[in-house]
Amino acid sequence: MASTTAVTPSSSLGSDDKGRFSRLRPWPMALLLGWLAQAVLRVLLGIQHAVPLLIPDESGYLLAARLLSGGAAADLSGRTFYQGGYPLLIAPAYWFSDDPQSVYRLALGINAFVGAALLPLAYVVFRRMDLPRGKAYLLAHVTALLPSAVYYSQFVLTDAVLPVLVLGWLLLLHRWLDGGGRLHGFAAGAAVAFVFSMHSRGIILLLVHLCLLAVVAVRRLRPARGEVPAMAAVTVVGAGAGWLLNAWLQRRIYPAGVAPLGEWLSDRLTSWDGLAWTLSVATGQLWHASVATFGVTGVGLVTLTAVVLRRAVRPQDRLLAATTVAAVAGVALATSAALPAEGTVANLAYGRYLACLTPALFIVGLVVLTHVRKELAARAGRAAAGLTLVAGAVVHLHAGERLYRDFFGVFDFVEISFITANWDSLSLDQATLTTVAVIGLAVLAAGRARRRAWMTVLAAGCVAAELAIAGLTVVKVSAPWGRVLAFATDLRPAGLRPDDRVGVYYPGLHWRIWVSQAYQVPTKLIPMDLHRAEWLDPRVTLVVVPWTAGTETERTWPAAPPGWRPVTSNVNHAGNWVAWRHVAKALPAAVNGSPAPLAPR
Repeated sequence: MASTTAVTPSSSLGSDDKGRFSRLRPWPMALLLGWLAQAVLRVLLGIQHAVPLLIPDESGYLLAARLLSGGAAADLSGRTFYQGGYPLLIAPAYWFSDDPQSVYRLALGINAFVGAALLPLAYVVFRRMDLPRGKAYLLAHVTALLPSAVYYSQFVLTDAVLPVLVLGWLLLLHRWLDGGGRLHGFAAGAAVAFVFSMHSRGIILLLVHLCLLAVVAVRRLRPARGEVPAMAAVTVVGAGAGWLLNAWLQRRIYPAGVAPLGEWLSDRLTSWDGLAWTLSVATGQLWHASVATFGVTGVGLVTLTAVVLRRAVRPQDRLLAATTVAAVAGVALATSAALPAEGTVANLAYGRYLACLTPALFIVGLVVLTHVRKELAARAGRAAAGLTLVAGAVVHLHAGERLYRDFFGVFDFVEISFITANWDSLSLDQATLTTVAVIGLAVLAAGRARRRAWMTVLAAGCVAAELAIAGLTVVKVSAPWGRVLAFATDLRPAGLRPDDRVGVYYPGLHWRIWVSQAYQVPTKLIPMDLHRAEWLDPRVTLVVVPWTAGTETERTWPAAPPGWRPVTSNVNHAGNWVAWRHVAKALPAAVNGSPAPLAPR
């Protein structure tokens, strides 16, 4: 984006300079105000949350952030390992408060302001693709309001910030390949190294980045000698620092080991059944990415694939397109191979893992539908419609009866539930056909004589649909499930205090409950035994035990030492529990109300 390089008195400007300055000055302000508006929208959507909802993911990141900020460790042994890059970003939330709810909302605020950076980044990308400022600004808002980008900003997850980092990485690579200085290359290496420290998807992006550097070196696309080795060194050093951070976190929070995702990955990639699963689920991810963005992401993906295959395209553009396509394929395949079979519909078509690459594909799709020749837009639209239909058929064949029998988690299909007006199950065929129809409508608009007017109407429709999805996901998904989880795990009725040390009897207590409570407790949970009083740590001031239906609360801890009694009980779908406290420190008993289901994950 062009900008003035110095501020001079208006009297010293010529008439041409004055006109140019007056034309350029509003755009930085428009970007700033747009970024703030996007951030405020995300804050308003997430402010109603009080506790982590997507368990154990959110709790894992929050507990790691607590440790990085100087707080107590936790023990999540046996769970999925939640890496340290993202907790490092949200750790400052613990500098301002020790209250778990306040920390959670501060972390969501960090998400909001980082995630809103999609707007200026998308604007820069559109401008580099030769779109005029007005159209670039409008389409940047459409991109920043992508349902997945806005939805995941409501949770303490890497997916709230990964789209910004990945788009920034690709933009920096494009600038470097297009003649930019070394600083762009070094920044791209640092960005992908940070992504590597945040999530296992970063391994794929790091490998793709290093392969790109190797191709640039072999084909001598950069004339400066030693530049590519220097970029590789920056990338490797940054990735090494992230590896050391994660190794330290794993020793502190997962002392007995983590869930064996690597074993699942190797098993899936070395057997015919595993390969069939991997390819089918990866296709389901592509289907989800296309349908959840009204087909625009599908248009972007087929366009980039065509760019890779065309020899007439500049080598730099082909290389960047190949980088993006390889990242999409690598992430889809690797995450599908490592995805545990949990008996859910999300196992068949999951959208979260490709969400970090969705904005880049979406931007390309928007440019094709609004800016390139009508014939090319029509061909890309037809190819995207075919991709969506084929992917939907593969998902249908692979899923079979599981599509209707397995557990449907609406929090995994918010965009598709909106498109099909079905919040209780996945309407795969309806979603597929609706997406194909929307692609056809966009192609027809691209062929109209008054293309700009039609595309403005479609863009406005996209914004309206995106805002509607954002509002409905709060009403139908995050708010009700958040209330359920808060009810099921809240220790405040037990009089939880900052100086409490909480003992937990893990056998019989659902992991969603104790993982959520581990975040509420300011110190590490202490294991205890229901039947051996001598195993009670003398530092413990509050005890949480499972509660079998029909058992009196006073009998839930058979070996309770003298002076201890129940102070609160909780009946919920995942598992009932009772909290005990010493009578000398106990508060009046409080028993929660009617049973309620716990948000499954």
